[in-house]
Amino acid sequence: MNDLPMTMRAVVCDAPGAALTLRQVPRPEPGPGQYLVRLEACGLCHSDLHVQRGEEPLPPEAFPLILGHEGIGRIVAGDGPLPLGTRVGLPWLYDTCLACDPCLTGRETYCARQKARGLDAPGAFADYALLEQDFAVRIPDALDPVEAGPLLCAGLTAWSALARCEVLPGRRLLIIGAGGLGQYALEIGLARGLRVAVVEPDAAKRAAALARGAALAVGPDDAQAIRDWGGADITLNFAPTPRVWDLIAAAANPLSQIVAVALVHDPVPLSMMWLINGGHRVTGSSVGTRAELRAFLDFAAGRSFAVELERIPLAAVGEALERLARGEIRGRAVVDFTLT
Repeated sequence: MNDLPMTMRAVVCDAPGAALTLRQVPRPEPGPGQYLVRLEACGLCHSDLHVQRGEEPLPPEAFPLILGHEGIGRIVAGDGPLPLGTRVGLPWLYDTCLACDPCLTGRETYCARQKARGLDAPGAFADYALLEQDFAVRIPDALDPVEAGPLLCAGLTAWSALARCEVLPGRRLLIIGAGGLGQYALEIGLARGLRVAVVEPDAAKRAAALARGAALAVGPDDAQAIRDWGGADITLNFAPTPRVWDLIAAAANPLSQIVAVALVHDPVPLSMMWLINGGHRVTGSSVGTRAELRAFLDFAAGRSFAVELERIPLAAVGEALERLARGEIRGRAVVDFTLT
């Protein structure tokens, strides 16, 4: 590693609620079982915003913290089975214990000892980052790194949420929220033969959903239009508010499947009789496993998603997160490390 710099650029959050700053920090050294990855791209996610705002219960010693968990890069150091130069992903799931029941049964995202990149471990808004060898997933060469970055969280989260459901061609999928995750869910649902309706308060995003194949796109107060359309067999909620629950309950068909994805801490008025009489199934879904990521990347390698991407330099991450908070980013913003 003599040819690698001793320092690197990184976007750092010094404390909960603090503005992000770009500065030089020591480059990490890979230890046993780790790769050093030089970043090519990293997407911005609402979870980055939650962490930066102090909405995650992190101890003071967690800071300063490098955010970012939609990273793509190439291995430049580390003694492991993957050769140098291999393109790999740096997603939210940093590592787990590998030995508990969830880990051993393909549900590793529910490991009580899991670590998340950009939360419990340094993230990918930096020139270099560490990757645990057991959690290294190759990125297919057919994928452009900037286009692939958001697939590691936004795309994977949508894919994994739908994987919790019984997906049969012709069933009706209701997507709540047409931001980045909802846009990926729309394309995945259509590709899997579902009929899709979208609930979104922004008129421009509703129009975009219709242009991309949604059969219906309505505002959050129009449950009757969804009922008239045929109701929802599957509902994926990406809207970070409990106010959508009444619409979800009203739109649900008998034996519906409802997956909560958005980070909503407030309770919703779940009626036990509604649950019993309808035979509904309500579950949560968190990001995705390594196996799901491999499957999704194979799926993604053969197609081009229509989700709008905005390429930004590393120095613009702080400003981009502020724009994300104001709802000014229509698709996904992605750090392109070739930009200065």
